[in-house]
Amino acid sequence: MYPGKLGVYREALRHSSSLEIKGQKSEPLIFDNERLEFLGDAVLDSSIAHLLFLRFPYKDEGFLTEMRTRIVNREQLGNLASRLGLTDLMDIHSDLRRNRAALKNIGGNALEALIGALFIDKGYAVADRFVRERLVDQYLDVEKLMETTVSYKAILLKWIQKNKMTFEFQLQPDPDKPDLKNVSLWVDGAVWFTERNANRKKAEELCCEKAVRKLDLPTH
Repeated sequence: MYPGKLGVYREALRHSSSLEIKGQKSEPLIFDNERLEFLGDAVLDSSIAHLLFLRFPYKDEGFLTEMRTRIVNREQLGNLASRLGLTDLMDIHSDLRRNRAALKNIGGNALEALIGALFIDKGYAVADRFVRERLVDQYLDVEKLMETTVSYKAILLKWIQKNKMTFEFQLQPDPDKPDLKNVSLWVDGAVWFTERNANRKKAEELCCEKAVRKLDLPTH
């Protein structure tokens, strides 16, 4: 398969640090990869969700959500980008190449941008095949990921304590479905997420899982 729109791939591998002109009010003629990263993130989520839906036909929504998070979390994407050698191909400021932690995050973002570029150039089917065959089948052991146990509440609590914030769960009754628990996660006095589940602890864990994903916290 040959690329059709070379410019969009160049954009996917162009970090914002490489742009010399910044802060202009007018639209720049050359874009970094952040817009493609936004698009690629959505394509990646959809592709992984579909893959898991087909691979685990008898698993519930909580399991599928957790597995998707284990696959697309920031640390995992950084590892995949490193194995693909993406940062070696990127247009990036030379100072950042000496920062391994930054490179890992930059690489994960570039991988999402590359998926976005594939979507624009070749369509969803090709981007989806790249995710399934080039990333998941070649580099990830999904069965091994299933065996690992992740406590999203513990991960979130560690982050909240580090940042000196407060959090709590609030339970609201549902008159239409009294057998289900509506649980809201509050952080520093603001509602972050609300989940509904027959099991209160499961609802709390699902809220924390979404928060961990929102914050791009490592789960390994």
